[in-house]
Amino acid sequence: MFACVLPAMAQVKVGVFLPFKSGGAVGQSAVEYYRGLLMAVDSLSQGGQQFAVTAAHSGQTAQDMQALLSESQNGVFDIIFAPSNQEQLKVVNEYSRRNGTKVAVPFGGAYDEFISNPAFYALRVTQTDFTLSAYQLIISALKGKTLYVVSCNGGTQICPIANYVSKYVKDAKLLEWPKQEKKIVQLMADESAVLIPSMYDEQTQATMHSLAAKSSGVKAAVVGYPAWYDRVQTEADRKALCQMNAYVIQQYFPRTALPRVKKFAAMYKDNFDRDLPNERFSFPLWGFDTGYYMLKGFSRYKIEFYDQQVYAAPLQSVFRFRPRTTLSGLINTAVLMVHYKPDGMQELVEMSE
Repeated sequence: MFACVLPAMAQVKVGVFLPFKSGGAVGQSAVEYYRGLLMAVDSLSQGGQQFAVTAAHSGQTAQDMQALLSESQNGVFDIIFAPSNQEQLKVVNEYSRRNGTKVAVPFGGAYDEFISNPAFYALRVTQTDFTLSAYQLIISALKGKTLYVVSCNGGTQICPIANYVSKYVKDAKLLEWPKQEKKIVQLMADESAVLIPSMYDEQTQATMHSLAAKSSGVKAAVVGYPAWYDRVQTEADRKALCQMNAYVIQQYFPRTALPRVKKFAAMYKDNFDRDLPNERFSFPLWGFDTGYYMLKGFSRYKIEFYDQQVYAAPLQSVFRFRPRTTLSGLINTAVLMVHYKPDGMQELVEMSE
């Protein structure tokens, strides 16, 4: 375990227990998130706030997490940024209930066992949690258009958003691929159509791209999912989404063209002697935004976060925390759509309150 104290006389005790040493993308993403969070701490400290940050690799088991919490030499944590590992979350949640510690989980997971804790905050949630918000955004941004659910696997294991539309939207229509391929290709050229794939897996994405390639020019809106955005690693990946005229639903979008984001990139290089990572550049920014929001709220207001005004952050300024039920924890149901336009440009689509 290592400690970073900013400054020496700390007022807010922060624990950051994430899978830093895990192999591959998981560990690298956690490290980049932490770097962004440290930049948020530094920014808030310049305004007079005081923090003591303790960070450590979360390990893999409940016992690992229990040991980390027991070893704290700074006293009880005020807030913990926790991993999505379910067994470890149980330990953190019990600690939270005993001590009043707020728990923030920055990466997706299942929260049914923990959401009854009013101090629990799910920063990025599953598609099931933001399905209704996503549907409202679709019909707001693509008002007056006809919704089509495109089933690419016989309708089994349908994803939550497509499932909601197919079950509860009276005027929505169902299309089956490959049985109705000709019809789907025709609709690709219809600007009044919204095509919602039934799945978000890589094969379904590839199928939709192949159908778009058979069209004379895609004018329909093709709804995409967070996994689609996560797969964009190259310019060719981005162009593929543009060819589909894709409207990709996600909870976070790096607005890289903003001056404040460019300033953030320069500060990141100054702090860590390296450029923002090409493949995971959104994670430091996600760490900054969520860290800034949670820590500013706790240190300055000490009230429930869904009652706060939205704070300006380097790239995303939208957090909509909602309780599932009375006296339950909060989940961030804010969603965005990124329009990958056929001309190669990207446009952020948000829903006004």
